[in-house]
Amino acid sequence: MYRILIPVDFSEGSTKACHYALQLAAGVPGAKLLLLHCFQDYLADGDPIPASAAGLSPSDQIAERVLHRNELEAQEQLEELYRELLPKARSLDSNLQMERAFIHGLPEEEILEQAERFRPALVVMSTKGESSIGRAVFGTVSTKVMEETNVPILTVPSHYEGAIPSRILYATNFGKTDVTDIDRIRKLFSHLQPMIYCVHISDDPEEDREKLLQLQQNLQQAPESDIRYALLEGDDVAQSLQDFARSEGIDLLALTTQERSTFESLFNPSLAKKMVLHAPMPVLVFHSRV
Repeated sequence: MYRILIPVDFSEGSTKACHYALQLAAGVPGAKLLLLHCFQDYLADGDPIPASAAGLSPSDQIAERVLHRNELEAQEQLEELYRELLPKARSLDSNLQMERAFIHGLPEEEILEQAERFRPALVVMSTKGESSIGRAVFGTVSTKVMEETNVPILTVPSHYEGAIPSRILYATNFGKTDVTDIDRIRKLFSHLQPMIYCVHISDDPEEDREKLLQLQQNLQQAPESDIRYALLEGDDVAQSLQDFARSEGIDLLALTTQERSTFESLFNPSLAKKMVLHAPMPVLVFHSRV
């Protein structure tokens, strides 16, 4: 079953991510979406005192009332978002299923736990850049989740107005898993039939040209391959990828990692975070299966 987990914080960006996920899932038999809100009240202690507890001090009573009010407001917002999206889901695909879950806890922990329970094909999250402390927090959550889960993470910039992917840039460093990685991308988006651009940023064009040719030969053995290839030169990998994406009208940038919690070689932690937080298009990050 094609399942998508969507963590939401009720911002405009996360609502856009929901609409993006709806379009991704539309037309896929048995598709199901789960809207997840992780409630964390920063006014509450680690072990909040129940409202029914006797002997609360006046200050504790105030804190308890604030916590309860904030929780009710968050539950209402989740319900409103669900009811807002439901007609859209029905109009796109009458068989598309959608659920919502309200969980207490840290987002970076609960998203991982719900991913284990829900077993999604994708986790779709909004990213907002780092122009403020508040925005940086949610971006940090997305990168933490990315490092800790084996589920592909698809981040959608809050300002993104483009369409669902018809052109996907796969950034290769000529690893052993390129063929299987590209096959995973094709399966994730098979219902969209996208063109895949296999791109490498080179510091040794002569040697890398041979590697790209070998990869092309390996991929030609796959059925129904619709892939193009490019070898680029540039000192700034992130900028080179974004420039190519802009010139070719790319809708989605796909990055892979080789080991859990480690972005190896081309995909080091600073580059991955930079791409997720600042790329003007959605970014897909997943762990290669060696």
